[in-house]
Amino acid sequence: MKPVISLFSSAVRPDLWMRLYKSLKKNDVPFEVIFVGDNPPKFKLPENCHFIYSETKPVQCVEIAARYATSEYIMPFADDCVFSPHALDNLLRAFKELNDEKIILSCRYVLFGKDIAEESARYWVREPNSPIMPAAGLMTKKMWKELGGIDRSFMSMFWDLDLAMRMYEIGGRVLLSKDAWIEEFHPWNKIIKKRPKIMQNKFIHKTASLCYQSVFRKGKKKTRLFMEHGLTTDRQLLDSFWVPKDPGFSGPVHCLNNAPEMGILSKKRLKPFFPFEEKHLLTITQGPKGRWR
Repeated sequence: MKPVISLFSSAVRPDLWMRLYKSLKKNDVPFEVIFVGDNPPKFKLPENCHFIYSETKPVQCVEIAARYATSEYIMPFADDCVFSPHALDNLLRAFKELNDEKIILSCRYVLFGKDIAEESARYWVREPNSPIMPAAGLMTKKMWKELGGIDRSFMSMFWDLDLAMRMYEIGGRVLLSKDAWIEEFHPWNKIIKKRPKIMQNKFIHKTASLCYQSVFRKGKKKTRLFMEHGLTTDRQLLDSFWVPKDPGFSGPVHCLNNAPEMGILSKKRLKPFFPFEEKHLLTITQGPKGRWR
């Protein structure tokens, strides 16, 4: 049976994939899951899960997966999460009821048992005036193509916020689901029963994760994209596309950040968009390479 929804991710944590798959199994809608990267699983994947080997940078792996997706509806996600019961069924039903292709319908985001989507799923976290951003957002593959997919200037993160901003730019919307969510799996889940409030901050809990991996997972492959490229490169790149430096900026504005030093958010992209080219997409990184091939 041809899948209706294609979910896809860069291949970072194969040890968590079956946990993820188990959370999706009870959906009625047919689906496929595509992982792309240089970290293959050491076990046999279910029939509707596919692994594609590529040594290119993470965002290019995501773009590869999107292009290989066979479904009408697609959804990028991070492979360290699990989905709520019947998340795909609920998302698809709600998406069809909206009857609008210019939409990204996002899962809600649960961290340490708390739904933090309203405050965290924003261009600027805890800035309620800034636009909603997706965390595992359902959209049509047709619209992904019309938007051009991912900008090859990114290396590992924040490309999805840029995609969402380009959806807003053409008059589209990003909406939060009422009854579908993802929950991030995290090493701290194993060792902390009651999480202090400070750990509900995404930056702090990701930094703590890095410390955990450095101390308790010595000698094992470490996942450090957030600290290595997310904060230092990709977030700054994202802001260069949408946050004007000119204090006299007179273009259309989404919002003004309550913290004046953060600036304003433009409704129009400030720099050209560079899509991935099909040639050598699987084998050679396009745009900034970082440590990838």
